Amino acid sequence: MKPLLEERTEMAWQQILGHDKNVERFAGSLKRNRMASTFLFVGPAGVGKRTFALQLAQGLLCESNADDSIDPCDQCPSCQQVIASTHPDLIQVSRPPGKAFIPVELFIGDKEHRRQRGLCHDIGLKPFSGKRKVAIIDDADFLNVEGANSLLKTLEEPPSDSILILIGTSEQQQLSTIVSRSQVIRFAPLSEEHVATILGRIQLETEIPIEQLAPASGGSIERAKKLIEPEVLEFRNSFHRKLASLDPAANGYTKDMLGFIDGAGKDASAKRDRAVLAGDFAIEFYSHWLASLTGADANTCDPSVKSAIEMTPDTSDHDTNEIAVRIAQCIETTVMMQRKIRSNVSSANAVEMWLRDLGRACRGQLVDAVDDLVV
Repeated sequence: MKPLLEERTEMAWQQILGHDKNVERFAGSLKRNRMASTFLFVGPAGVGKRTFALQLAQGLLCESNADDSIDPCDQCPSCQQVIASTHPDLIQVSRPPGKAFIPVELFIGDKEHRRQRGLCHDIGLKPFSGKRKVAIIDDADFLNVEGANSLLKTLEEPPSDSILILIGTSEQQQLSTIVSRSQVIRFAPLSEEHVATILGRIQLETEIPIEQLAPASGGSIERAKKLIEPEVLEFRNSFHRKLASLDPAANGYTKDMLGFIDGAGKDASAKRDRAVLAGDFAIEFYSHWLASLTGADANTCDPSVKSAIEMTPDTSDHDTNEIAVRIAQCIETTVMMQRKIRSNVSSANAVEMWLRDLGRACRGQLVDAVDDLVV
């Protein structure tokens, strides 16, 4: 019979679904004493990057496990403090609600206390109770140049007893100075089965069945939570059909899109999130369409997306590479729109230009649209 502690530690990581290879990678690195000091976790939002980072922090700070183990006991004071986000050697930084970027003060202190407070100061202090310090920077996509530059010295000369984890959606969203100084760890979307399992655990209050939410989630728990609002799921499906027409700006659809964005309420941050979400729906459609050109994802595509793709005009008499280039331009144009929205650009102007340029790209008319959208 296995000792109770061993069973508990195995169970701890079993709760992290879909990322077994990354668990093995960190466990192996620590056993070989080759753990890097700075990591950049990248992957779609809502696939468990932050949960993984906190679980890793718990294992690294656990008082009961061996020095070369990432398995937390879940019972010692350190484990309980990490769970409660009160551990003195765990530093967490994220973008405050309503802010476009992570304030530089969170890294180096306010003007009266430069380099005397903030993450860069605190991570350099001797561990208070554990073997090391662990810092987690969530929302790394929202690091502006000033914030990223304030981290450079810490990244170039990290304290020997520290681990720094940045969490973002892609390498392309980060400044090259961050990427070059980090070990990149990639997180893939969750499978439909894993999404369904996690949704069953958290027991969402919604009339929409999990069997419908899981395929529509795109492998993201965060996306699934947004889709529990019936109007959001309905908009997603209708928007996919509009995109299939290859002219989403036609018939005044911009007004409908802005109505969906305004439906988030009066909070400007919530409206920005809605606009970005609409962009995610477009990327979802175009990515699956691109895959369908080569016969990929035929069995994994959400039925709603598959139905929309089947509505697109017949392109059998067109060069497949040309169609693929047009679809890629649609994705790139959408990403640029999302960047503008996150930078507090007017949603009305950005959305109107975006929908117009999606149509132009689909018709092969997009020449300067990407340059026009550059922030």
